[in-house]
Amino acid sequence: MLDNYQGGLRIGSVDIDVTCCSLFLIPPELGHDLKGLVASDQETPPERYSLWIEKEWVSTMLAHCNEMRKLTSILGDGLCIQFSQPTAEEVKSVINQIDYKTSSLEQLSVLFRVFSVITQDKKQVTLCSSDNVKFESEKDKIEALSQYLNQHYAQDISLHDLSQYIFCSERTVNRIFTRHFGETFSQRLKKIRLSHAARLLETSNFKVSHICQMVGYNNASNFNRLFLSYKGLTPKAYRSKFSN
Repeated sequence: MLDNYQGGLRIGSVDIDVTCCSLFLIPPELGHDLKGLVASDQETPPERYSLWIEKEWVSTMLAHCNEMRKLTSILGDGLCIQFSQPTAEEVKSVINQIDYKTSSLEQLSVLFRVFSVITQDKKQVTLCSSDNVKFESEKDKIEALSQYLNQHYAQDISLHDLSQYIFCSERTVNRIFTRHFGETFSQRLKKIRLSHAARLLETSNFKVSHICQMVGYNNASNFNRLFLSYKGLTPKAYRSKFSN
């Protein structure tokens, strides 16, 4: 955990921006390196916390303790995970309760409270895996993002979906879009959807309302407005001019 730091963290082949309070789960086989960390607030000292958990102990607990089995998806697959900022702040509060003058059993209870907090995080992001880092280079990420959008453009895609797909943060996905495509994720998705809509208007007899749904829009008025802005013509006018 890093608190009141800003800078970078490289885990495996993934670069993450560190801001405010950040909490990461890093499996032992995965190399990581802090890069250019400085204090966010000069008046508040930065803090760094590390909890080391033996792999054999985790495996035993997951196998024999029913209450621990909900942690299998987090601790059992060698995943590197970034937790949300609210979760990081709550875990920090729990860790600060450790009193090293008490018994080891009391200290262990704090660890279990940490486990309880992270299992409730609905906004955690899987960054990579120690078993298989799927996308090694930025070129791999760009190709994967392009392929994913072309295959799923008609679905309700979010930045979070893309970050989970290529194992990196939403901030990194946004940076890839602006740096490589020269536009944001939402702008890129809109362009792909409307390009497919234009092709359907040229080559098919589907109703405009049906094409609207086929390319991922549920509101016909919004679709007509976006198409007019993109092509300079309404969908009906475009079909009349360019239809085969």
